[in-house]
Amino acid sequence: MLAAILALAMMPDACPITIGVGTDGKLFSGRFQGWYRISPKTLESDLRYGCYNDNNPSPVTSVKIAIAPGAPKPKIEEVFSILQKQGWNRDKVNVKSWDQYPREPH
Repeated sequence: MLAAILALAMMPDACPITIGVGTDGKLFSGRFQGWYRISPKTLESDLRYGCYNDNNPSPVTSVKIAIAPGAPKPKIEEVFSILQKQGWNRDKVNVKSWDQYPREPH
């Protein structure tokens, strides 16, 4: 029992990231308990550095992409290109429709 508790305590924090691509091509990110507009450069940084706190940095553990209907294809491809550079192939990413744009997807 004690070993199981210690194993759970030592597990790194989960670091999921949700990326939104809006109908206007704007990018959003769900990290750190919020939903923020981001740039492609910020997305690269977020994927590279994961979730960071002073004591326990954690790599990104999962990626979800919410794509609004009518989102520009070049912007979608840019996001997938950034993901690919950071080791996130399309088959490792959960893609869904973002029907409630601009509200945060659930």
